[in-house]
Order: sequence, then structure tokens, then C-alpha cells
Amino acid sequence: MDPSLFRRLRLIAALLGAAVAGPCLTALTAERALAAPDSLAVSITPRDIWPPAPVTDLVGLPGAEGQLLLQWTAPDSNSNALGVPSPAAGYAIRIATFSVDDVGGSTTAWWGGAMDVRSLPAPSVSAVPPAPGSPGAQDFLLLTRLEPGATVYALITSTDSAGLISDADVKAVTPGGQAFALIYDAVPPAPSGLAAVQTGASTFTVTWSSGTAYDLDYYRISLDSTVPRDFADAWSSTASASATSALIGGLPYGTYALRIGAVDKGAPSGPGLPLESPPSASVTADIIPRLAQTPYGIDISSSAGSVTIRWLPVVRYDDLTGFVDPSAPSIGELTSYRVYRASTIVLGTWAEVASLSTGTASWTGPAVATAPYYTVRSESTGSDLSLSGRSLIRSAATLEGFVVAPDDQSYFRIPAAEIAPFVGSAGDSASAYAIIVSSRPQDLGGRVYKSLDFKAYRGGLIHDPNFRLDGMGTVRMHYEISGSSLSPSFTGAAAGPQNASVYWWNGARWLQLYGKVDTLSQNVFLETKYFGQYQLRSVERVAGFAFNLAGLSNRFVTPNGDGKNDTAVFTFDNPRDAKVTGRILDLRGRVVVSELAPGPVQNTLEWKPGAALPGGIYIYQLEGEGQSFTGTIVILK
Repeated sequence: MDPSLFRRLRLIAALLGAAVAGPCLTALTAERALAAPDSLAVSITPRDIWPPAPVTDLVGLPGAEGQLLLQWTAPDSNSNALGVPSPAAGYAIRIATFSVDDVGGSTTAWWGGAMDVRSLPAPSVSAVPPAPGSPGAQDFLLLTRLEPGATVYALITSTDSAGLISDADVKAVTPGGQAFALIYDAVPPAPSGLAAVQTGASTFTVTWSSGTAYDLDYYRISLDSTVPRDFADAWSSTASASATSALIGGLPYGTYALRIGAVDKGAPSGPGLPLESPPSASVTADIIPRLAQTPYGIDISSSAGSVTIRWLPVVRYDDLTGFVDPSAPSIGELTSYRVYRASTIVLGTWAEVASLSTGTASWTGPAVATAPYYTVRSESTGSDLSLSGRSLIRSAATLEGFVVAPDDQSYFRIPAAEIAPFVGSAGDSASAYAIIVSSRPQDLGGRVYKSLDFKAYRGGLIHDPNFRLDGMGTVRMHYEISGSSLSPSFTGAAAGPQNASVYWWNGARWLQLYGKVDTLSQNVFLETKYFGQYQLRSVERVAGFAFNLAGLSNRFVTPNGDGKNDTAVFTFDNPRDAKVTGRILDLRGRVVVSELAPGPVQNTLEWKPGAALPGGIYIYQLEGEGQSFTGTIVILK
């Protein structure tokens, strides 16, 4: 090649390099055209060596709680003055709670210790980060769920398509000029849904709805038991931020006002101040003595002028919830047993004769002829307020037992011959039946003057609605009178005691069992084997023996031994205690049963057909005081 041609080529390259600012000549190829030796073809491949311009106006603005809004003007990707303006390819943004000045003005050191916004946990960032706008446009990034009360510093760089990174934004390298914002810290909203329920002898369980403040640190529960319960004398307990309930114990008996507040994070464990919400609406709750179960399994014996009472260990509360360790009750569960005696079982004056430890289940003392009745009570917390009800009352003279109702005048009498199921085996709490009696004021009204429920619990725990005595016990239903009428008068019309009648719920319907009225003592007595619900009602009663179809337990008998409708019971009114007989005939008039047996309740007769008797229709006849009542019964097989 002609040397002069090379000289011209070098001159062209030099001129081109001087004319183009930004890109440099990275390859220059000159070829002589084969067809024209003096022609020259030049190919130029530019390479970007200029990073984007740094952001000049980054600013941080606080938003709602936990928010930081970063704003800036989009830089030019071509930072040299001669280039054509174009947007950057991307941004890198980091934040920290310390500034560049805090690390000696070194942006490199600050960058190494700061957090990339893309590593913040969701939903902390709404866009990560935004695509760069055209040079001069406004770009922004909203960060959320940052720590309220913290001062957050920011630094931004941009990248071009060649991967070149700009310098740190201008304000970050200016002493004292780095973009920052104090993150707004809002007072948490007041909690809602506060409720408190006594769940132990001295314990509340407090519940509430979860708070909505994401920087919640804990809840403060305030209690005030001092009248007027205005929280001037309140003390407090705390619960974790994740909790929606708390157990507060060690409380003496009384009425408490409670309210709850939410406290967010702050000094000394975090930035800002620990702000507390307004208090919730207050609620009032009571700590009342939680009673241990009434002792049961009461046995009594006497000899040589002394009397011994024995009972089974109490292992649960009266709501049948078991103690934590039944073999070793704690204070608040059971602290002692107390033994009492009295001269009468109704409206009696009960004198305490012994207070015994929970490890003791018997007492022996001198017999007192004038006070032959004994009962035992359990004590929970060392206060008379925590005494259980009276146990089955036992007579040292007759050995019979009495379950006395809350009115202290009505009762269920259990004869000595029937007492065994209520005694059980020493030390075995599951071996005896407990009878728990309660009044039912919700039943009163209309013709109902008294309503009592005698429930039998096997092992003191499991309700057994089918439990009954083998022999007869006695229910006594006491009534009050005003003038010559039952009091109060629910029906609006005077109802005399002579019309008082006992009803019993058999699990399906109320059965009229009548009973014997004693107007002198104002009681109605009924001999019965049944426990369960009894009511005293005002009804029209005849003066002599009477029977109607309502007194027949069931007309269809299925004697298959399944315990359902195996027998037929005839209940009649017999106020003069006349002799009443009954018999069963077949349709041909032949006698099948010449004399019906006494039934399970006073003034009843019972027929037990037996499995061998053929199915079909049978005739019953009841006779008393010269009257006869006849009807039919069907045996189904």
C-alpha cells in the first residue's frame, strides 16, 4: 500500500476522534476497494465510557405512619455535555438509620452498611425501585412499614445500559446534606372487645380484639377495685403484642373495673417514644369465691358415747372441674373440711365442731343427744365466703340421710336401708353417688309454686338421670300461705293448700304424683324412688280416691327387658289413704294378675307383665273407696 495512503488514514482517524465527544474510536478498519485502488471504506464501533450523571435533588418526605417517600429528578444517562440526553437504565437505592457523616463522610463505607430497599420485607415497598423516567422527569419511591420514630437516611445511584454506575447523589456527598426523614409515629388505636371472666379462685381471664398498629410492643391492662373504680388507684399488668388474652391471678375477692391500652415500640428498646393508645371502654367483673364441691360419701357411726363422720376426698370444684392435682389440692382449691351438727335438719342452727386439714377424711367426737344431725362442708380459701353447701345430712340416731333444698325447709329423705349408694368406699371418690339439689325460680308462675331439682351424680361427677332408690324415699315440698291461700298468687285467684299437688318430670312429660298435704306444717309429702325435677302446683283435687288416664304411665307395654316401657304404672289420688287394689284381666275376663304390686311412688300400683305373657289387649281394674276405674293396656311383641 502507498505510504501516503496510511498517512491520510491516520489523519482521518485523528479528526474523527476530535469531533465525537463521548464515544471513542475503538476500531477503525480501512480497506482498499478491489475495483478502485484509491477508494477507502471506514467502520467505527463506539464504546460508552461515561456513567450517568448523579442525582442532584434526592429528598425524603415522611408520610403516614411508617412511610418514607423518596423523590428526585431523573438524571441523564449521557453525562457528557455533547451527548444526546437519554434515560438511565435503573436505580440502586439504599437506606440506613445513620448518615454518611456518621461514617466520616465515606459514601463507600455508608453504602456497605446500608440496606438495599429491595431486601426490605414485603409489603415494605410499593415499587422496587421505579424504572427511570426521561431526564428531568420526577421519579419517586414510597417505602412503607418502616420503624416509626426512626430517622432514615437515603442514597441513590443510577445505572446505564452499559452497566456503568453513577456517583452517589450530590446531596449525599455534601456534608450535612444527605436526604433523610423522621418516620412518623402514630398513637395506636384503642383496643376493642374487652371482656373479663373469672376462671379460677382468684383469677381473671381477660380477652380483647387484636390491635391494628403494626409496631405494637405490648398491651397494658389496668385494674381498679377501689370505689369509685375510676382508675385513680389502678395497678396494671402487661401482655405481649401477639396476645389477645391474658390470665391475671392473685386477686382478692371483690369487684374490679378493667380497661386496656396498646403501647407501641419506642425508647429504650427502639427509636422514638413508646406511645400509648387511649384506653379501651372499661368493663366490670367480679372475683367471687370459687367453691370446692360439696363433700359426699357421708358415712356415720356411733358407739360408747362417740360419733364418727367419714367422707370421700373432694377432688373438684362445684362446677365439676377437677383440681390441678386432686391428690394434693392447693390453697384456692381446697384448704380444709368443716364438720357441723344441729338439733334439726330444717331451719337449723349449725354449730361447727371441727376444722380439719385436706388430708383428713373423718372426724370422731362425743355424741350429743340433743344435736344428732351432722353435715360436712369444704372450704376453698380460708374464708367463710368460700364454704361449699352442706353435704348430705346424716342422723346419728336413725342413720337416715337428708338432702336439704336451698329454702332450708324442703328436702329429700333417704332411709337408712337405702343409704349404701351414697356412702361408697373409703378413699374412692368414684364409688358413691352425690345428690345435688337446686331451686328453679325460672319455672315459677301460673300454677307452679315451687320447683326443685334433685340430681344424682355417679362418682360425684356423671349425671345419672335413671338412678332411683330400691325402696321408698320421701320428698317434702314446703309452701307458704297468705291468709288461706298459697303465696304468692300467680294465677290471680286464691288457691288453697288443699289443691297443692306434686308433679315429677319423667324425662318426657310431667306426671302428677299428688302427695299428701300437711296444712299444719305447710308441706306436701310424697313417697318416691325417683330423683330429678319436682314441682308443687295448684290443681283441682278431689276429696277421695280418683284415677284418670293421665295417671297411666303408658298404654303400650313392650316387656323385652330394655328398660323402656317394660312396665305400666298407675298413679292415683288418695287423700284419705284408702285401700286401693288393682288387677289385670284378659279379654275373656280371666284373671291374669290378681293384685298389682305397689309402684315406685306413693299412691301408685305397677304391672310388670314379663316376657312370657302373650301380646294383645288386656283390661285393668282399680278399686278404692267403693269406686272402680277400668281401661285397657296393649302388650306389644
